[in-house]
Amino acid sequence: MRMKKSWLALALVACSVGCKPQLPRPHTDGPPPDLLASAARFYDAYARDLRAGHGSALAQYYAPEGAFIAVAGHRMRLSRSSIDSIYRTSWQGPAYFAWDSLTFDSLSPSLVLVTGGFRWQAAGSRDTTPFIYVSLLEAVEFWSWAPLRA
Repeated sequence: MRMKKSWLALALVACSVGCKPQLPRPHTDGPPPDLLASAARFYDAYARDLRAGHGSALAQYYAPEGAFIAVAGHRMRLSRSSIDSIYRTSWQGPAYFAWDSLTFDSLSPSLVLVTGGFRWQAAGSRDTTPFIYVSLLEAVEFWSWAPLRA
């Protein structure tokens, strides 16, 4: 299963990966029956790729339409190509990254609210920085996610 996500609270300068996660599943229509578990697996895969520093693959985790990102009160709507460009050029992977207490709440049969946080340590930094994280995910195929449309 692959998922796309829309960041609502994330430090873009150090923001958020390598291989497309492929989990075996027969083709079906509609959202996955294990909606919350599949969302959690997506975040596990994203974190693995992020920690590995696979900047050239991170944009695959975003919807083709891009994402809405808000960081420290600054709101941005970025296209997927802009996100890809950031990851391929100016992005630097973390020295340390970990999700912190992510929770997954089903808002509908195809919509998941993800809340929690993460800890990020930039290269050369002595400590991690905590971030609050919120994302709305919408299952658009049995194997993928996209940001909720405004």
